Amino acid sequence: MRVVKVLNNSLVLALDEQGRETILMGKGIGFHKASGYEFGADEVEKVFVLQDRSITRSIIRLAAQTDSVYFEIGKNVIDYAIDRFHMKLLDHIYLSLTDHLAFAVRRVEKEILVPNFYTQDMQRFNPNEYQVGQYALRLVKEQTGVELPGDEAGNIAFHFINAQEDHPYNEKNRKIRQLAEDVLNIVKYYYQLVYDEESIAYSRYLTHIRLFAQRLVSGKQLPEEASRLLYDQIAQVCTSEFSCVAKVNRFVAERFGVKVTNQEEMYLALHIHRVLESGRVKDESENIK
Repeated sequence: MRVVKVLNNSLVLALDEQGRETILMGKGIGFHKASGYEFGADEVEKVFVLQDRSITRSIIRLAAQTDSVYFEIGKNVIDYAIDRFHMKLLDHIYLSLTDHLAFAVRRVEKEILVPNFYTQDMQRFNPNEYQVGQYALRLVKEQTGVELPGDEAGNIAFHFINAQEDHPYNEKNRKIRQLAEDVLNIVKYYYQLVYDEESIAYSRYLTHIRLFAQRLVSGKQLPEEASRLLYDQIAQVCTSEFSCVAKVNRFVAERFGVKVTNQEEMYLALHIHRVLESGRVKDESENIK
């Protein structure tokens, strides 16, 4: 393996014996290395053969923006998932998890909290992935001194759910992803929205949609609310949002032959409302400028 470029202390862009671009990973692997350096096999912990040029660019860009400690934490967390739970993970997890961890720490340092209201669902439906998320929180605190909120374990767990393409339940996960995408599109076209994917409201909304899809595909929806008082109050305020939810309900009935419970309808309407409000605030701010 010959070094082409040192990306940071933990990542190196190299060429293998067949002349293919690869990413070499290991703690301190880039330290005091230069272009042309030849690695021995015992010096490399993880090798990525880069088939997709977009992934190559993404890793290079992330390495330029991100402290190498997050690559090291990410790799340790992934190793834990593989060793402890025998997860078979796609390589994109190294990119997405590292980016997530670095961004989560920045949010905490800026006192921007993004609560995950579905931690209990994640613990119940995906206990192994959730345990990996908890392990990640411990490593982040040990390596950076930053204590991420407990809810972040659920967000991290999502990365491991999505990366298990050959998981025994991969067909189920495919259905979950497809349903989540369908619901996002129904709302998008209903309101002719351009999602602000950087907003906290969208992050919460996306998390909710994914878990809603997971509950639906698993046959474990939130139960019917015995008292309709809160439901009716929200329905009066969010009439447009409930009309959109009714469209989602019809789609679900056609696709799965089930009715969305009133509690699921209520929470979905609330998240749609927050996304719409977030978009209005952004538009007003830009108009002021």
